[in-house]
Amino acid sequence: MPKDALTPQPPRSLTRHPELLEAAVYEREIGAPIARVWENVFDWEHLPWLHDQAFESIELLEAGEWGWHGDVGFPGGASSEIELSVDHEASCYVARTRSGLGAPGEIWTYLKSSSEDTTSIRVEFWVPPLPEGTADEVLGKIGEAYLKLYAGLWDQDEEMMQQRIVASDRRVETGAADSGEIVSLGAVEALREKLPLVVDFAGHPFRLVDIEGELLAHATECPHWLGPLESCEVKRGEIICPWHGYRFDVATGGSTDERRLRLRRAPRVEVDPATGNVRLVSST
Repeated sequence: MPKDALTPQPPRSLTRHPELLEAAVYEREIGAPIARVWENVFDWEHLPWLHDQAFESIELLEAGEWGWHGDVGFPGGASSEIELSVDHEASCYVARTRSGLGAPGEIWTYLKSSSEDTTSIRVEFWVPPLPEGTADEVLGKIGEAYLKLYAGLWDQDEEMMQQRIVASDRRVETGAADSGEIVSLGAVEALREKLPLVVDFAGHPFRLVDIEGELLAHATECPHWLGPLESCEVKRGEIICPWHGYRFDVATGGSTDERRLRLRRAPRVEVDPATGNVRLVSST
């Protein structure tokens, strides 16, 4: 479902379920400004891609300024209906499991700006009541599992946010490409041995690949959220962004998933038939 087709819904109540038990609390400082963290909160698309160890799929049902609501699939076949609701004034949000695995659990996250470039987070894990006599032991194990899982999830989120910051800054600093620029890359056979290879052209990074004997260059930043494409495997002439699963044709740079996006225009790869030397030239 396209984001622009979603209709904002009224805010949900952020009252905690009275019967839930607190299993654990996770706290850390994230090396990204709070604005970036909030972007990440609303970014439901990245769950099965960046966090494929924990999520297998997501089907969005509704979304708006209040948060988002969807059906989430997990490795192994289990699923849950999850609703993430936001209280901007309190700088917190809660992910409620409405049905399925973990229902009626709640995960409360509180955000606080520590500095211009860092954000403190506190995550509370609340789970359904447990059978008497085993509650303490089971609760401890559940808490440990949550702490391990969320340490990994936030590691990945932090890295993504930091990479986006670097990519955004690079875009601001880089001027327009020189249409007359030429970059020499040496003999074709020696170059093939180094492929895939990331090179700089007109201030932007591009990756050279060999597709069925043809040398091609493609941009290394996804136009959606500047996801890194320099390490993507090329399959049937296509690359898939590891952050959100957006797909692109390497030869044309166009979307192959009907999203109508396009990679930055790549330079043309030319091989001199007389000398066998390779060069990049502007395709504009």
